[in-house]
Amino acid sequence: MAVPLRFSRQIVSTCHRRTPSVHQPVRLLWQSQRTNGGRAGWRQAGSAWQSWRRMCESAASKGKQGNGLLAWYNGMLEKAPIPTKAVTSGILFGAGDAIAQVFMMRSDKSLKFDLARLSRASAFGFLFLGPLAHLHFNFLEYLVVKRLAVSAAMMPFAKVFIEQFTYWSPGINAFYHFILGIMEGIGVSASVDRVKERWVPTMKANYMLWPMVQIINFKLVPIAHQLNFVLVVSLGWAVYLSSMGAAKKEEKSE
Repeated sequence: MAVPLRFSRQIVSTCHRRTPSVHQPVRLLWQSQRTNGGRAGWRQAGSAWQSWRRMCESAASKGKQGNGLLAWYNGMLEKAPIPTKAVTSGILFGAGDAIAQVFMMRSDKSLKFDLARLSRASAFGFLFLGPLAHLHFNFLEYLVVKRLAVSAAMMPFAKVFIEQFTYWSPGINAFYHFILGIMEGIGVSASVDRVKERWVPTMKANYMLWPMVQIINFKLVPIAHQLNFVLVVSLGWAVYLSSMGAAKKEEKSE
């Protein structure tokens, strides 16, 4: 529901301050309820509260002048989003593979740490996952929010449906197994066979994790940081994918 113009201007002027006081939104909400009255007044008050919160968060983020690592990283996301996310993806995807190798070495003392495998996982994250996921999240935002104009309440579910059951999840998981095969030097034909062998188990595991994760992501996380949220969760997912690849390789060697 639309917020009265006079009320919206009050909100904007309040949020232009660096540190708006706690009582200000409460006072503005009370004025809106008294002006409009009844349930409609409270609905407008709730809408005004959300507008106030979003604008204040935006003003606060722009007003920060921190010199720490987080401030530097956020600045890099704004200046060079694709290279920044590519590097982040390469580091975190490689970390997931390293964790998987450590776990497998603890259970099997004969195994040694495979630097080539780690480099392949990092290369996939850097060259493919980071840039492609950046484009994917921005495309989803355009398609669902701007093009289809889905309501805010249904937006996370629409994004999850499109992501999980159309092009992204089926495609990126097949692409992962294929590209890793190419990087290992087994050839195109053997890489296609690998996709056929591993795609279904991967998708079964995918649907046990990612739909719920992405509902939370699309509902609560700003679009600029949605890939970062996925990458943190992907630490565990990379462990699963790396472990699957190593297990299949051991089965064939026996």
